[in-house]
Amino acid sequence: MEQAQDMNELLLEQVQKLPPLPKTVRDLKLYVEQEGSHLQINKVAEIIQGDPIVTAKLLQLANSPFYSFSRQITTIQQAVNLLGAVNVKNMIVADSLKGEKADVSAYGLNTDKFLSNCSAEVQFVSDWLSHEDKQLSYFLIPCAMLLRFGMIIFSNFLIENKKDKDFLRALKEHNFQNIDMVENDFLGVDHISFLGFLFYRWGFDESLIETICFINTPHAAENKIKKSAYALAITNHIFSPYDGGSVFKINVALNLIKEAKTQGVDFNIDNFTSKLPDFARNNLKQALEI
Repeated sequence: MEQAQDMNELLLEQVQKLPPLPKTVRDLKLYVEQEGSHLQINKVAEIIQGDPIVTAKLLQLANSPFYSFSRQITTIQQAVNLLGAVNVKNMIVADSLKGEKADVSAYGLNTDKFLSNCSAEVQFVSDWLSHEDKQLSYFLIPCAMLLRFGMIIFSNFLIENKKDKDFLRALKEHNFQNIDMVENDFLGVDHISFLGFLFYRWGFDESLIETICFINTPHAAENKIKKSAYALAITNHIFSPYDGGSVFKINVALNLIKEAKTQGVDFNIDNFTSKLPDFARNNLKQALEI
């Protein structure tokens, strides 16, 4: 326990070393937080347009398959009008953080495959939810973009502190199950809880932070975020790094959809199953028979 606490303190120091958010992102965050419901779209667009790189990245994201707009988005004002200022802010913050160098070998994972899986996870959120609740899709895409970010930070940290081999050995001893327990043993925190802390530190809106915090217990979330917590929990099981899409994980996701209905959150099961990635759909029939 003492070792985990010591590592946790070092991990917090590591967070301090992460590159600061770009000035445009900081200015946009500050404006959105200060103005709240009184913010002006023109002002949001003006802040973004002052930075050609952020402008280009936002237009690229807005025109990506994640959003699937029927027409091309050519101006920042269009993007803000369609997505909402808060979602645009979250998108820009999430994209600015994705540049962190990734090496997830401490988890025994292939980094290229891991990153490809992360992109597929974001696409799934878009494909699945855009047919049921576009606003929820817009809300969760930045969160999905960073859902595995804590693993990247942890792996880089473990490698730097020469603890990666011990960590991987512990994961193997547990057959790559109970990952949260191993993370807590080594670092004093699991990667999802750590992500919630990072979201708070980086000024994501409160609803997104709470969604992360209730990913493992969506039934306990407040009504205002219950749907987003269930959606993220379901996605988390489908794209679990080691056994995502397995019969067991699909069954857990299906049970979460059923549980959500008892909580007043109704997802279309046919839409959900039709949007599953191939690796998960291959196990769907068996999962439905359980």
